[in-house]
Amino acid sequence: MDKANRQIAGSLNALMVFEAAVRHRSFSGAAAELNLSQPAVSRHVSTLELRLGQPLFIRNNNRIVPTGNAQRLADAVALGFGHVRDTWNSISAPTDREEVVLACSFGIADQWLMPRFSDLRTSMRGARVSVVTTDQLEDIDLSSIDAAVVWQPEAHPERPAIPLIPDECFPVCTPDFYAQHVQGNDDLSDVPPDLFLHLDVGRSGFLTWKDWFTEAGCKPVLFGNPIEFDAYPFLIQAVLSGEGLALGWRGLVDRLLAEGHLMRAGRSVSKHDTAYFLQHRPIMEENTPLARLVNWFREKA
Repeated sequence: MDKANRQIAGSLNALMVFEAAVRHRSFSGAAAELNLSQPAVSRHVSTLELRLGQPLFIRNNNRIVPTGNAQRLADAVALGFGHVRDTWNSISAPTDREEVVLACSFGIADQWLMPRFSDLRTSMRGARVSVVTTDQLEDIDLSSIDAAVVWQPEAHPERPAIPLIPDECFPVCTPDFYAQHVQGNDDLSDVPPDLFLHLDVGRSGFLTWKDWFTEAGCKPVLFGNPIEFDAYPFLIQAVLSGEGLALGWRGLVDRLLAEGHLMRAGRSVSKHDTAYFLQHRPIMEENTPLARLVNWFREKA
């Protein structure tokens, strides 16, 4: 995967937000459409501007006007996402069943939820689970969400929370990469800085490489201006392709470790007892879709 493809793969979420901002000619309009906060929209746009090396909007007080290059990019994004949406709608069966909305990070959705999703659907007994995914869960308006897998349940103390996964973070890479660059050196001091792959953590609570070096008691590495991925599955895919190493979390990389696709490459660190919680609306009555969802998560925890 070349540099341009890595930047695009790491910017898909930001591109979707950017396209909405161009279409509405408004950050607040994009935020309302995508159920995000306005600062979150602004941050996504700033990320793209940094990666593209140019401004994308002319800002005039409360008005924004896309540049010519921004309009070209937005048109391309709208064409691509529009084709995906039309195909999705054409192959999706209509349904008027009950529904519960679940929010979680890309990593939880890809590595933890999807391998168990068939079992969840069976437990829901016909009720639909609509999954909203983002690695910036703090940007979601939880008033429209029935349940969410979160890092910090104290942000919404009115919602009950169930501990799901113990907190444990450690570097991961492929066996070939380990043999070539790590070779038992668990402080990672011999790994070149450009082979550390980074996640755009925002205010999500995810540890960064800087955090890991501090918690592990290792000499920090100077990274300069690394490329960051804004979705955890894209980051892990780059690791699986042998492009570098990344931070892995218990519960997210267990299957890849068990199957031998990845291996631990450094010391484990932990800052809390629990990394993930299921936080949900108060359950007013049993045998509702939300009650069945919560019971399923409680069993898996």
